[in-house]
Amino acid sequence: MGGISLLPEGFWSVFNNQAGLSSINTFGVGIAYNSHFGIDKNLSLKSAAFVIPTNSGTFGLTINYFGYSAFHQQKLGLAFGKSLGDVLSMGIQIDYLSTVIGNDYGKANAFTFEIGILAKINPSLQIAAHLYNPFMVKLGKVFQEITAAVFSFSTAYHLDSDILILAEFEQRSLSPGILKLGMEYQLIETIFIRAGLATKPQLFSFGIGLIINGINLDIGSSYHQILGFSPNVSMHYMIK
Repeated sequence: MGGISLLPEGFWSVFNNQAGLSSINTFGVGIAYNSHFGIDKNLSLKSAAFVIPTNSGTFGLTINYFGYSAFHQQKLGLAFGKSLGDVLSMGIQIDYLSTVIGNDYGKANAFTFEIGILAKINPSLQIAAHLYNPFMVKLGKVFQEITAAVFSFSTAYHLDSDILILAEFEQRSLSPGILKLGMEYQLIETIFIRAGLATKPQLFSFGIGLIINGINLDIGSSYHQILGFSPNVSMHYMIK
């Protein structure tokens, strides 16, 4: 859906807006794979996550791995989301970032955090905001790399029970803002059709969501006019 990530709330909130974890009340596990334009299978993003509800709120553990043995970046996150009432939810995540470059260049790591909020204005309208890495932590000691801070704001509106319209704005430090638009149509109870677009760079996206024996399977792709298609797939299962 154009890369929109803060909404709707659900299992994948564990990666994108930890406030959305407050709606989860069962254990869950999920994996995802993004080919990044299919340029090289070694430059793909692989992810996994677990969510664990408790009486105090919902905890999550996330793992991201990009690259291959000679060069890779990892992000490990410990998340927590909690409802603060009927309208507002909040979430936070502590992240461990790591970059490894082979041929004796070594390894760099750092800790940072992210925080999110989600508000249910009415049964049809939700808004959410998220801030990642506000202090722009540095990786490395000699040649330091400054990691970007990212602020996002999103809104989701149900036109009716079957159609969801979403919009999101993302601002990275020292980069142009990105506008994303998306929609989801529930064809039947177990099939969802999705599409969207984003600016800077201009991307078009489309996909389908399936629920098969309790397993949520999402298949999609974005399209860049120069770099081509970026197929991705994810699946998660809520343990009842």
